[in-house]
Amino acid sequence: MKFPSGLIARRGLLFVLLLSALLAVVYGLWRADWLRLSEARQPSLLQRLQVPQPSDPWELDAIFDGYRVKLALPQELDKVDTLPSQIQGTVRQRIEFRRRNIEVLRKVAVALDRKLESSRTIHLASHDQTLARVVMSSSPLFIRTSPVSPIAMYERVLAALPDYTGVDFFVPESSVSQVALRLRALGMEQRVRLHGEQEYELVEGVVPLRHRTTRWMRDLFWTAADQGGHSLLLLPLAFYQINDLSRPDNDYVEELDDELQEVVRVPLFFKGGNLLVGVNGGRRILFIGQDELKLNQDFYFNAFFYFPPQEEVLGLFKQLAGVDEVRVLPNSKHLFHLDMAMSVLNSKTVALIEPVDEDALVEDDRRVIAEMRRVLTEYGFHIIGVPTFADWVGTFKSPVNILIFTNRDSGRPSAIVPQFEDRLITKEGKSVSIYQKIKQAYADAGVKTVFAVNGFYQFGGNLHCVILPLK
Repeated sequence: MKFPSGLIARRGLLFVLLLSALLAVVYGLWRADWLRLSEARQPSLLQRLQVPQPSDPWELDAIFDGYRVKLALPQELDKVDTLPSQIQGTVRQRIEFRRRNIEVLRKVAVALDRKLESSRTIHLASHDQTLARVVMSSSPLFIRTSPVSPIAMYERVLAALPDYTGVDFFVPESSVSQVALRLRALGMEQRVRLHGEQEYELVEGVVPLRHRTTRWMRDLFWTAADQGGHSLLLLPLAFYQINDLSRPDNDYVEELDDELQEVVRVPLFFKGGNLLVGVNGGRRILFIGQDELKLNQDFYFNAFFYFPPQEEVLGLFKQLAGVDEVRVLPNSKHLFHLDMAMSVLNSKTVALIEPVDEDALVEDDRRVIAEMRRVLTEYGFHIIGVPTFADWVGTFKSPVNILIFTNRDSGRPSAIVPQFEDRLITKEGKSVSIYQKIKQAYADAGVKTVFAVNGFYQFGGNLHCVILPLK
């Protein structure tokens, strides 16, 4: 029996097509497995940060009560017995703290690795947040500052927040009833949820271990989101103390871990006010203050007696922020965090302090402002100069340490701006209020401002430092 040549050709073509499709499927499966294996071969955080095992050899080189102790451990552990008797206990304690700290570091790095494998993270732009929910905190010092109200420092700031803003407020446990009464008197008890925190200070040997709430919520943790839009609260390894990380002093923030956000510990040390994200030309840039690198170097050495590679520290910051690049900017004594000198107002505009008496600035502050201006110009940002004074810079009165957001009701870019004493400045031969010029500077960027008088600057910060939006 003979088949028509056309039928044979068609069947041959069909066979070729089916074979091609099968090969494509096999290749796709092979490539997917190859990519998974390739990703699996990517260095882990333990490898990237070069985290040692607790039992690995290391060198203790530190000063104890005026005595320099240098030991190769664990080989020379028996030499602790030959040290002056008054420091032997402290040296042994430091060795034990280091062992426990390494275990904590390894556990945190492994857990974060799993998190990053399952989802990419991204830092939310401050100007896109609506202040639907914010976190604030008051230390005992603030509560003792005013005999009239335990939250006197916060009252005008609370009043300046949008009516729809919900507030999580951490206060010492002993002050909860007093604060609750004041909130009721202000008519704010419905919008503020209080978290009472036990505070303690203990000493093991001669090493103090502290746990206390802080007023600087911006620096206690950093907000991000995963690919599903789920909010992440990124906690550094510790906020105050680095002696025994198995009892971190920022654990109380885990009360915010709920169905809306997840608390994730990060194997780094950081202050959120020194980390700012800007977007321009489609590129996301994480600006990080130089002092963050020194902070990690110092804290890593004190806690673990080793330094991770600086490029890996920056690489992890880049990964957590979900940015295209990281750019390090300088800090100075008075401009110790980036939020003391600049604020990202929108995807193209940055506010930068502009002292009207620049010649009176400390040289280091002048250098920092000039370098920030140069770098921001390099990236193509439109810079809004916000007038200030040299003595304001020197006393932490920063008119750019603001709470920038998008009002949920109006959709308008808005900012709560700290207000200090008003002064006249001369512009184009005329005397004008500096607050008129500050307001005009933000208006030029399309930002509606609300001013709030406060005294946070007395403690070295302001509105951006004390209020952290969750969304």
